[in-house]
Amino acid sequence: MPQATERVSRSAADRIAWLVALAVLVFMAVFGFQAMRWSLAGGWQWLWMLVGVPFFGVFSVLSVLAVVTRLRERRRVRVALENMSLERGEGFRIGEPFELRLHATVPAAQESERTVAPERIAVRLVRRCVLDAADGTRSLAGECCDETIASREDARAGRVVYACELRAQSGRGDQTAQWSVELREAAGGSGEPLLVAALRLLPPR
Repeated sequence: MPQATERVSRSAADRIAWLVALAVLVFMAVFGFQAMRWSLAGGWQWLWMLVGVPFFGVFSVLSVLAVVTRLRERRRVRVALENMSLERGEGFRIGEPFELRLHATVPAAQESERTVAPERIAVRLVRRCVLDAADGTRSLAGECCDETIASREDARAGRVVYACELRAQSGRGDQTAQWSVELREAAGGSGEPLLVAALRLLPPR
């Protein structure tokens, strides 16, 4: 699933601690600069140069690095699901709508990242049947019979639920066909599906 990054939110205590540390670094850099100025007085005061140069050089660089690192600090936002299970009932009938519900959990976040569930998932109804070629060979061909977007309905305690409705149009009631549902990241996607679940075709009422 697509990934993104975001600024890391910090607590007030973290911000105060960072500002104090930055103030100490700036103070040491200013002290080094002042020591170099004292050394310009001549005489024995040139010894201040031995203190001022390393202090100013090291702590000024550390101050700049602290600010740049803070401004560029980001964490990854990982969009993912796991432990997916699909409620699809006993089966479906041609020409009648049927409801699907996907239950899943949001994976635990790793270091320097945040995990979230996708807002919506594309759901595709697929029919596969065996085709006989002129040379006597057989091949399995798939056809998308319906596609919709399952919106996230509920999210609590790391668990999410998606629901949608599909319908196979009349005229597609081949009893030898294999029916399945494919869950994808986006409508019209051509990559590997997130989940494939077989469906049972029920006889007409």
